[in-house]
Amino acid sequence: MAGRKIKKQEVKSRIADIVDAEIVEDEITVPKKIKDNENKMLIWFFVVIGIVFACVLVPYFWIEASKNFEFGGASWVVEDYDDLRIFHGRFVSLTNPNLHFNVFFREDPRKNDANVEGKLDSFKYGGIISLSPEVDACRGELSRVMLDLSSFLNKGVGVGPIESGSTDEEIAKGTSRRFATCENVMDRTVVVVEIGERGIVQDKMNPNCYIIGAKDCEDSDVVERFMMKTVIDFRDSYPVEEIIE
Repeated sequence: MAGRKIKKQEVKSRIADIVDAEIVEDEITVPKKIKDNENKMLIWFFVVIGIVFACVLVPYFWIEASKNFEFGGASWVVEDYDDLRIFHGRFVSLTNPNLHFNVFFREDPRKNDANVEGKLDSFKYGGIISLSPEVDACRGELSRVMLDLSSFLNKGVGVGPIESGSTDEEIAKGTSRRFATCENVMDRTVVVVEIGERGIVQDKMNPNCYIIGAKDCEDSDVVERFMMKTVIDFRDSYPVEEIIE
């Protein structure tokens, strides 16, 4: 059987199809390589952007997280101002579960290691903050923190009204204040503040009386230690659940 003759026109048509196919293949292959390169560049772009954001955001969130902590039964936030760092603490009042009390310390409560003798968990209704003559003469941070101490005893602890007192009978009479020491006031909470050996002592004969010894007129940290340790000791002795009940 004789082979079929291939017409000249048919040959031209087949050649044209082959050429077209090669052209189509080239048109597909070249853009795909370019597209792959573009995809790689885009991936690297997002990788670099991700690294930059991680370098910025991770330290930021770490720093922010470190400014919030729990300590001594209180929640704390570190607040930075121009030239001052404040440790803002918030806790439930020791005797009123419906009241949240705020304290603003200059010293990190976790690092305040002023010595404490006794347990700061015994309080009677009515309070007296009795200052020694040396503290009376102060005009530094120790004087400022007396207002914080008064508010803490009044609302934070819940002893009620706070009176001003002096450990010197003559000064007390001359300034219309209560003459108050651990020896002569037994029916109220007494906090004596004096300049001397740094630390806090619960009087052994009168457990409702506490002596705060500051090293100088700028030593407000020891008063902050008294407030913080009071919250810790009181919570240990009288859990919130017991107060609510």
